[in-house]
Amino acid sequence: GAEIKMAFAFRSRMSMVALRIWVGIVGVVALLNALQCYQNKNYARDNIFQLAPKEASPLMTRVFGVWTTLSGLVRIAFFLRPHNNSVHTLTMLTFLLALLYFTSEVFIYQTAPLNIGTISPFIISGLSLVWMIL
Repeated sequence: GAEIKMAFAFRSRMSMVALRIWVGIVGVVALLNALQCYQNKNYARDNIFQLAPKEASPLMTRVFGVWTTLSGLVRIAFFLRPHNNSVHTLTMLTFLLALLYFTSEVFIYQTAPLNIGTISPFIISGLSLVWMIL
């Protein structure tokens, strides 16, 4: 009885530590990705929206950079405050929004090809969202 409860509690704590580290890393990577949007005015056109280059303007790239910055900051907030329910919910929503956004751009609007620039957000957002729900 008691040993099983302790083992479960330990496993749960270790899972939260791993989740915090994972989300923290993903947050830092998002900030680095956002930096690319500010440094290269054609980043979104060249790396994501290759099927609709005229729609991916420098302005759109900067807006994408702001969105990615905000997502990264929310994810870092989760790393710092994983037990805050509001931060937890907002972090999950950043992953859900990214998943829906890239899904719609690839499969509905067909502005982005299925390549590393879109597959990696699918995988990272999908796995992170499931892990946070569990």
